[in-house]
Amino acid sequence: MHLRLCFIALFAISVATTVAQQLNEEDRNRYINEIREYKHEFLTKELSLSKEQQRDFFPAYDEMEDRVLRIGTDTRELERQVSENASASDVEIEAAATAVYNQKLKEGEIETEYLEKFKSILSPRQLLSLKNAEKKFTQQLLRHHRRLSRERHEEGRRGPNR
Repeated sequence: MHLRLCFIALFAISVATTVAQQLNEEDRNRYINEIREYKHEFLTKELSLSKEQQRDFFPAYDEMEDRVLRIGTDTRELERQVSENASASDVEIEAAATAVYNQKLKEGEIETEYLEKFKSILSPRQLLSLKNAEKKFTQQLLRHHRRLSRERHEEGRRGPNR
């Protein structure tokens, strides 16, 4: 079950990243900021964060997310470059494979680093609830994305004049 939730979270992040990459930089930044604002609202509600906690928590949380996303982006880019390079050496291929396999480890190290910062902001119960709240947010984002995709698909089948 935990592996399934991790997969769902990764899928949602990759969908958001893919959509963002297809936009120009201004639109991408606006899209990312809208998702981030929505996530802040969601986490505030789910964790019952006070105004003071919000002020202290979200800058650190966003910094952590940016670092984790950067690892994912860099890893995917390295994997893509090596995969597309037919003349890549075994050493380059192995280095890319190692980066792919170590991605989760690096992400976990960053999250553990921020856990220490979060302990001074969140209550123990809020801290424990954070990961579950993140999973719920990802599931909600996926449901919203699927609903929009279904609606676009149905509109496309009906055509513009129907």
